[in-house]
Amino acid sequence: MVKQRILLISLVGFLIFGLLLGGKVVYQKKWVDVDVLRQSQQIPGVVSAKIVTNNDLKELDVVTNKITNLRQTSLALHKLSDNLPIRFLDQNNDSLKQVLGQMQFALQEGIAQGDFTGMEQKVRTRAERAGIQVELEIDNDAVYVILNQGDAQLLEVIERHGQVNYLPTEKQ
Repeated sequence: MVKQRILLISLVGFLIFGLLLGGKVVYQKKWVDVDVLRQSQQIPGVVSAKIVTNNDLKELDVVTNKITNLRQTSLALHKLSDNLPIRFLDQNNDSLKQVLGQMQFALQEGIAQGDFTGMEQKVRTRAERAGIQVELEIDNDAVYVILNQGDAQLLEVIERHGQVNYLPTEKQ
């Protein structure tokens, strides 16, 4: 009799756990994800955004198309992300990645030394030599870099204080 009660209680417990877990999954898929997608499409240059799990960590993946103000877009997405790290999926190419790699020293040096005017000059010189248009913005939290070459665009947010609000950009 006692074994039957324990079995019945265990079965009911598993059933309740399954219902709660299923409810959470349905809530995430039907309401949270749809709301994030809908709100993200209101932001200029954002095609879509969705919450994904990558290596057991959640992140907000944002598909972009010709963003013109990365700082404003990033701040709007940060409010929307519920403190999840943001990864931009842009339309970059190999030459843009190469130039960004070459700019990293100047960008990191400028952040470390606080010489943002010198950083901007070095970055612009590097970009002009490669025939790439560069847009830089800065605030207390990050340096926002947009590299444009024809239809290709590379977005990078370099955080100044070691936060992990932005993940490395990937190609769409």
